[in-house]
Amino acid sequence: MPRSARSTTTRSGRPPARVPGASRPAIASDAPRLDLKAMRIYHVTHIDNLPPILDAGALLADAAGAAPVVDLAAPHAREYRRTAAIADTDAVVADYVPFLLTTDAHVWEAVRTATPDPRLHDDAVKRAPSDFVIFVSSLASAQAGDPETPGTIVVSEADAAVAGATVATEWSDVQRLLQRLYREDDGSGLDGAELLVRECLPLDSVALIAVANDPVRDRVRAALAGAGVRARVAVYPPWFQPTADAAAE
Repeated sequence: MPRSARSTTTRSGRPPARVPGASRPAIASDAPRLDLKAMRIYHVTHIDNLPPILDAGALLADAAGAAPVVDLAAPHAREYRRTAAIADTDAVVADYVPFLLTTDAHVWEAVRTATPDPRLHDDAVKRAPSDFVIFVSSLASAQAGDPETPGTIVVSEADAAVAGATVATEWSDVQRLLQRLYREDDGSGLDGAELLVRECLPLDSVALIAVANDPVRDRVRAALAGAGVRARVAVYPPWFQPTADAAAE
């Protein structure tokens, strides 16, 4: 199925997609705008990583003590993120918790389709997508601490450790970049983008934990109960299946 067909159902109301290789169209003043207050952000992790997350009471950045049992990041990618500076801040990428801006994100699609990706550990793409969980929060919750301080929230149009990617660290620039990614190319710019939250995101800021099926839901609920953590757990299979585009290839 072509992207335009998928977009009709999942990205309705957005401008038509740009033909690859063509120049970017001017954005009309009446083009749809992203509701930043309602915008969701997504953190994907393996279910075996739940215990250290629940013990910490937060999603932690690598530099803040994250201790994944199953590391999704390729070793070289993780090491590079520990030295890759975020422009106009005193931080590196590893000082941030990474979030996706859509459940169609390229890196998550690689996991769902078992497609090798230089950012991902070889073991990650060999695991069943149903063994992963998705922590869902919102941009509003992520920036509740101090959004006006540069570097609290960072948005990159691509992997934040990739040289040459447009990166926004000032809150006004973050908003503009998110709007641009949403309004261009039928919103597909969000698929490759990354949002970073400095140091941690408390579990109190998690709206729900999405899972692939009932058995995983029960396992997650048991883990939450054992840790004394209250959070909504929802079964949503489409988020764990390849997109129509990938299935048609």
